[in-house]
Amino acid sequence: MSAEQPTAFDSLTRGRLLLQQGLLDRAIEDFDAAVALDDTLAAGYYCRGLAYRDGGDLDRAVQEFTAAVDADPEYGVAFYARGVVRRRLEQYEQALVDYSLAIDMNQEDPDYYYARGVAQIALRHYDQAIEDFFQAIQLNPQMPNAFYNLGIAYRDLGQREQALEYYSRGIELRPTDPDYYYARGNLLSDSHDYEPAVADYGQAIALAPSFANAFYNRGIAVRNLGQPGKAIEDFDQALRLGPAFAYLYANRGTALNDQGNHQSAIDDFNRALELDSELAAAYFGRGNSKVCLGQMAEAVEDYGRALEINPDFTEARRARDATLAQLGRSLDDLPASSTGNFSDDGQPP
Repeated sequence: MSAEQPTAFDSLTRGRLLLQQGLLDRAIEDFDAAVALDDTLAAGYYCRGLAYRDGGDLDRAVQEFTAAVDADPEYGVAFYARGVVRRRLEQYEQALVDYSLAIDMNQEDPDYYYARGVAQIALRHYDQAIEDFFQAIQLNPQMPNAFYNLGIAYRDLGQREQALEYYSRGIELRPTDPDYYYARGNLLSDSHDYEPAVADYGQAIALAPSFANAFYNRGIAVRNLGQPGKAIEDFDQALRLGPAFAYLYANRGTALNDQGNHQSAIDDFNRALELDSELAAAYFGRGNSKVCLGQMAEAVEDYGRALEINPDFTEARRARDATLAQLGRSLDDLPASSTGNFSDDGQPP
């Protein structure tokens, strides 16, 4: 007597168990068998889409979720899953459509509103995003990521107090997430509230000791508090932990300048310019170092280059003009490349 052949449901059930165990290839084999036995089995396509998504094949995952909703147009979770993948593929408009279809079929799932809100932020639809996050919170008041993303939306709208409030609410609900402290620290630092920003960066680092950007931004904050030595320590650690980038060297150079280590600062500004030859702040900082070393003419050239890149760089213009005054010279004595292409009145010629 031959063994009974597995049904589509049997293959689907076994595939789900394998999927939960992370055995993706074997799970896909079972989902293949399930839909081969029943090509109207929406759950088979949906689960196969999850397996491909977890395996990193996002385009194939979209195809599978599409097959699921083709088999069952009322399969809301497949629309939601397809929206998640499309958002990861940066197909934000299509993701919005999918999330909205999922919400039409189930208006009680906070994850659907939350996900749509995240896509709205990506499209800079901040008011709509805020509505979605509030709806998610109404359905689940203990949803920290909704509060956190409300903070992002209000931050991008320039509404600092609201952003601070919602970042803090997110932290209350999820006090072990370093990203939440980091985001609040950035908001505080941007508002020149450096001491609480340093505390938030410190908490982020305590939770994630390899968080290079937290070291970098804490370095900026402590330097603004007049602690260049601590800033340099943080910048050094950021360099050890993450990739080098131009602003990192430029900011460390500025801190070295603050300490009076002008040649070391120049070395850092040079490194910054090797990575980004159009970084006006690096030319400005190098100019400041050269002034301190008595290299006035070269400093004027650096200030002029900074102004060529950014004609609205007021500090560079003032530094250039002050240095020229020390030299007893005027703009008329300089080649155009050293003037920032500005006339004596500071306006474009």
